[in-house]
Amino acid sequence: MTMYQIQDYGGIINHAENLALGLKEAGHEVEFNILIPKQKVSNRSMPPKNFNEYQKLGTGYYFHQAKGWYAVPKVPYLDKYARESFIEKCSKFDAVLWHIPVPTLNKDNQNVNVWTELYDNNTKNIAIIHDGNLPKLYPHLALVQKKFHSCVCVHESAYNSAQNIAIPRLLIVNPFDLGTIISYPPEKKFEERSGFSAIQVFKAWKRMDTLIRAIPFMNNKEEKVIGGKGIEYRYMTSKDKCKPKYYNAKGEKIWDVALELGMNYVGTVKNTEVFKHLYDSKLQIDPSWSLKYSSYGAHFNRTTVEAMMVGTAPMATDLGMKDSKVFIAGKNYIKIPATFNAKQFGELVDNSLSDKNQWLNIVSNNYDLLDMFNMHTVAKRYTDLINGVFVATLTTGEVTDEMASNGNKNLNFFNIESRIKPCRVPQTLFERGTYHSA
Repeated sequence: MTMYQIQDYGGIINHAENLALGLKEAGHEVEFNILIPKQKVSNRSMPPKNFNEYQKLGTGYYFHQAKGWYAVPKVPYLDKYARESFIEKCSKFDAVLWHIPVPTLNKDNQNVNVWTELYDNNTKNIAIIHDGNLPKLYPHLALVQKKFHSCVCVHESAYNSAQNIAIPRLLIVNPFDLGTIISYPPEKKFEERSGFSAIQVFKAWKRMDTLIRAIPFMNNKEEKVIGGKGIEYRYMTSKDKCKPKYYNAKGEKIWDVALELGMNYVGTVKNTEVFKHLYDSKLQIDPSWSLKYSSYGAHFNRTTVEAMMVGTAPMATDLGMKDSKVFIAGKNYIKIPATFNAKQFGELVDNSLSDKNQWLNIVSNNYDLLDMFNMHTVAKRYTDLINGVFVATLTTGEVTDEMASNGNKNLNFFNIESRIKPCRVPQTLFERGTYHSA
């Protein structure tokens, strides 16, 4: 497994760790490294000061939920020998799983074009699509699309977004270690739980501010656990640079008001602590939505599945779960209309915390969904994909005019001649609305 270096790995960390663990426990060999646009790099460094917050799981390297990996091998691919060594090592494996399949438009990558050589390894390159806006984020993937055996899309938004690339694709969801459930027996009753938890990265489209803004309108006296950090957290809590939108009509910071009214901010916590908070809660709230992502379909988040694992009922927005065939509103989650204002949001949370029957039904239904997210199930689907089991169900999209135009603009950033052209292929039954998943 490999990926290009990015600034914020987010849920990719959990995916890589759990997938590596699932593959290793099935008896497969897994190596992991990160590709760096440098001539040389030191793979030795002093442990960070907060090393006690790091943990080790599937890749064999220590990682931090917000800061990424420590001491993971890095490949300085600007160096010819490093490139050739990487390619040679890849050739010895049945497949190379690319969590970030092409470099981003980070300034460190500008005018760097030798990355196009890294796929010539005589094995199966598989792109993992974690994002639901491929034509905007990675359109230059079209330049090297013929070098990929297939791509795996982790949710429906990513799958539908990838219809803009001529790479055979398959929907395989994010992997989770369901062994965690053993520590959290499902017998914990509704009455033994309190309030809600919402722990995730504070990105703009995660819209954590909408939940925080709703807290003053909640009448319940139950727990209100908020966790995570990110750019919007820094703006929201900054003394000098708080964005105007993070003030209420009275000129008060919504963050400060929520704290005064009982919000319990727990910061960035390990997954074991996340599960503990979820297990003690009745609800897990994910207020995120993106018009771009939702235009391609559901973009269900890792936190939703973690909630299901410990018998907590998820709440999610209608746009975040748009047109999902996996998660059904009222059956698998409580729907939050994205148009709700703070008062309506607060009232919905109050009602959901008191509706025991709704909670029982959703928790029961979600236990039936869990196996598809089991890291062993997911790992087997990857190996079946590599071994050709799903050849009949793979569908291939097309490079659209938008994709080609965006891709060529990006190629200019890398100092590569524009040569991506639209590519038309017959539309399959899947792309007209029938889903196939591994």
